Amino acid sequence: MVQSTIWAVVALAVSAILMGLGPVFVRFSGVSPDASAFWRVALSAPLLGAVVFLMPAGSSSRSLDRPITPLSNRVGRLAGVLTGRGDAGLMILAGLLFAGDLVTCHMAIEMTTVGNAILLNNLAPVIIGLLGLFGVARKPGVMFWCGVPFAIIGGYFLFRASDAGAGTMQGDAFAVLAAFFYAGYLIVIARLRRHHNATSIMFWSTLTTVVALGIMMAIKGNFVLPPDMTGWLSLLALAVLVHALGQGLVSVGLKRVDEATGSMILLLQPFVASILGAVILGEMLNQWHIMGSGSVIVALLIATRRRRTL
Repeated sequence: MVQSTIWAVVALAVSAILMGLGPVFVRFSGVSPDASAFWRVALSAPLLGAVVFLMPAGSSSRSLDRPITPLSNRVGRLAGVLTGRGDAGLMILAGLLFAGDLVTCHMAIEMTTVGNAILLNNLAPVIIGLLGLFGVARKPGVMFWCGVPFAIIGGYFLFRASDAGAGTMQGDAFAVLAAFFYAGYLIVIARLRRHHNATSIMFWSTLTTVVALGIMMAIKGNFVLPPDMTGWLSLLALAVLVHALGQGLVSVGLKRVDEATGSMILLLQPFVASILGAVILGEMLNQWHIMGSGSVIVALLIATRRRRTL
């Protein structure tokens, strides 16, 4: 049990690092924010579908001497997540919310510093707590309210950083909007997880996101390809490393690590993004960034503490 917990922690740490690479790949893709969001999910969907198709039925701990699942059962399992319990509607809603999150987050990455974009997007747990007041999510506890003032102060400092020239306030606003979309996505996913495994949910919601973003790009006439090999490699890395592997490892890690601890480990993501933004993209951090980052991180640590018991 201890060893499996250690590996779960490692999985979460690796996933945070991989997802922290995302903003750099978006910047190097050479396409618009909505185009990079589309290619991110379009290139990862076949990989996720293959994983679901080849995955053994039942528990991942299935012994090797049990019979291999017949092909017909695998096909049925791939489609079965959309049948019964109204799951098709929830899956479509999850995909639409994730599409909104990706587009607004990628716009934020293009318009403000990557540190601001990722930190403000990570306010989703705080937003979920606020939505709990209306019965949409779990009702927040006392510790959540202790973290809210730090979130407000941190957001103010980060907006001041952009106002001082390190980024744009419009980009910060898109990052906050992305946090709202992601909060809604997580709430829907939590409901779907009662009956389905994470990989199947991720595949079908990703497929819905591909369709939604594809339609949006066709309407806008923005169906563009990367200009060079660097762009294609960046999008491929964004799809495989960040979306499929990074997001997938989160699901793996949270099976053994509680939500509060997992949330703390995943805070490596904005640190990685900020460091890469400074080293690779030449983004300089000012005192407002430092104070804002510290406040947001304190808010997330407090607001997610013992979240599993609420």
